[in-house]
Amino acid sequence: MPGNTLVKRASEELRRQGQLLSQILKHIRDLRHLSARQVADAMGLPLRTYYNFESGSGALDIARIFRFGDATGSDPVGIIEALMLGSLDHALRCVENQAASIKLASFHKFEQKVGDRMTNIQPQFFIEAFKRSYDSLEGHMDKMDQGAERWLAENLPRLRHDDP
Repeated sequence: MPGNTLVKRASEELRRQGQLLSQILKHIRDLRHLSARQVADAMGLPLRTYYNFESGSGALDIARIFRFGDATGSDPVGIIEALMLGSLDHALRCVENQAASIKLASFHKFEQKVGDRMTNIQPQFFIEAFKRSYDSLEGHMDKMDQGAERWLAENLPRLRHDDP
């Protein structure tokens, strides 16, 4: 009976993944103000096939996710990562900035440079490298936020006092 439990769990996980994919695709399409017909045409799919894809039914099709990304100007790697993380928000956070695709392309470039030597890199060095990169991005964001807050604090009160 343990085999039945594993099959049931896997089936439930695939169903949840399909539901999440559907939510992601619909949110992005709505964000882009595109109709299903427009996206289907841009992907070169019949409308019915597109609706099946957008509903999250059927097997996960990576090539279609990339075609959807091209059709909607969104981040296909962000969509795939969102499915792995179980996070609609992750996909939506990557739509405009292509963060997940940039991260993957950067890692791919690194991997091509170092080749098989990459197998000699211990996990702690990857952790350190990634942490340092993300800490740097967070610091940049903090500086931007502080600069905007300072500008608003310095300039908005002047507008209010200058009004007749």
